[in-house]
Amino acid sequence: MMDHALMQNKFYIRTAEPGQLLWSCPAAKLLKPDKMSRFLELYGQRIKALEPAAAAVYFGSWIGFLALGQQYAVSTYNQSLDLSLGSLDIQLFEQEGRTLFSFKLGQAGIVNAPAEASEREDWLRTSFEALYGGTLRPLLESAAEAGGVAVGQLWGQFPTKFNYNMDFWLADALQEELRERIKEDYRYLREELPAEVFGRSKNPMDVKIRYIEDMKHPDKQVRIKNACCQFYRTEGGYYCYTCPRMKEEERAERREQARAAAASV
Repeated sequence: MMDHALMQNKFYIRTAEPGQLLWSCPAAKLLKPDKMSRFLELYGQRIKALEPAAAAVYFGSWIGFLALGQQYAVSTYNQSLDLSLGSLDIQLFEQEGRTLFSFKLGQAGIVNAPAEASEREDWLRTSFEALYGGTLRPLLESAAEAGGVAVGQLWGQFPTKFNYNMDFWLADALQEELRERIKEDYRYLREELPAEVFGRSKNPMDVKIRYIEDMKHPDKQVRIKNACCQFYRTEGGYYCYTCPRMKEEERAERREQARAAAASV
């Protein structure tokens, strides 16, 4: 049975209005260039973006929660949500001074996985094609066009988000059957879903993970982000330590500074 409170708290997918609502729009309307441009301007002001591209990429990162939520639902609950454009409102709300997204469902339809294991792959493919091809692709392409940025930069936010969360999902899964389903469903998304669904020449979820030395602990490794999050294009922003744009000599300098600071405490 799907836990709607968990879906709201972890993935911002909800059936009720959030408190301190700032803005709301049916998802389908954001496919109109003027509507998306006005939204990016509004959102860019909220995050103090220096360029529309930053607002577009941030939006791409947030939209990734729809993908994460659906992935969690199909693997953990064996259920998929109706996240079609016509049943979804995209919202902004304020919480503790931060501007957050909310993905409000209409009369949320839930589709159970078939009882026969042999039929589950078709159900999974149908669920993923509807979400990635029918909802996420047009929204990301609209945002990329309005923001003047390559759509690959928006898709590029997804793998980092997924790999980070997969670690927690697998650690929390107490049953071996559930762990295997989580891993297999993610493998299917990366390796079996055709690139054409995403409108790309290659499935954007199928990426090679690169590791670097942890900034403070030389005996630990951390993942490099798959794509730049554009934080450096916001007021007071800079390259994250795990940013793929950062040169290795800059990364080494950041490590040295962090370790010197830690040693002086």
